[in-house]
Amino acid sequence: MRKTKFVAEIAILILLMFALSCKKETTNGVVQPTIIDSSHLSITNASPDISSLLFYVDRQKIGLPDSPLAYGETTYATYNNGNEVFPVIKQLPYINISSGYHQLSFGSPFTNNSFASFSNYFQPGGSYSIFVTDSVNHGQIQYVLLQDKIGKTDTTKGMIRFLNLTPDAPPLDLWAFPNAGVYGFKIFSGCAYLANDYNAQLNAESFSTIPAGPYYFVATEAGTYNEVLEGGLFIRSQTINSIFTKGYLSGIGNQMLSVGVISYGQ
Repeated sequence: MRKTKFVAEIAILILLMFALSCKKETTNGVVQPTIIDSSHLSITNASPDISSLLFYVDRQKIGLPDSPLAYGETTYATYNNGNEVFPVIKQLPYINISSGYHQLSFGSPFTNNSFASFSNYFQPGGSYSIFVTDSVNHGQIQYVLLQDKIGKTDTTKGMIRFLNLTPDAPPLDLWAFPNAGVYGFKIFSGCAYLANDYNAQLNAESFSTIPAGPYYFVATEAGTYNEVLEGGLFIRSQTINSIFTKGYLSGIGNQMLSVGVISYGQ
């Protein structure tokens, strides 16, 4: 099995990439062209309790492109580069809101109460990601707000981050196996549940570079070879990707532990 080869894998691939922790060097940047008076906001429903997520800004309901947002989904919007002769159309996981101080709220068409409500200042041209997570049955609905810090990469690499949004999961390590082979390396270490760990949130705001190509990813309990979750993903050059866990380790049915992927254009 792959997990029995981890020690040898590190030695073999040390020349390709050194092991990274969830703490990253941060560089500023945004995915889409900056609009001076706007901020860019990505919204992901990672709560198994909410089948239809509604979004409000300053108590006004905002019609998301795919509202109401189902569990496990991220809202996407269509953008172009503004070139009338050679327009480039992209689907990006961001909507635009006016910059400044706003109260954001989340609810459901099946109740009059808000699941989560908070206020934040959104910088002009800044990119942010919000993840609604946890469940009422497990404790309470929570949210995670990240200011996305996306740097540049060359034509041979993509960008990636790993987000632990599973409330009953321990800190996790993420291993990457190029070409779905038996030899891999650890790319993230000790990634704790974001809603309960401020340092984990700060570290999750930035992305790491990784050589482009097909990978098989294995999440393990931090510091062990105990596999928690696994799956394949092709990292394309000059793309940006968020891999996030959702559901529960102890969950069944719709609440079983699973993984989601958000892809951003570059």
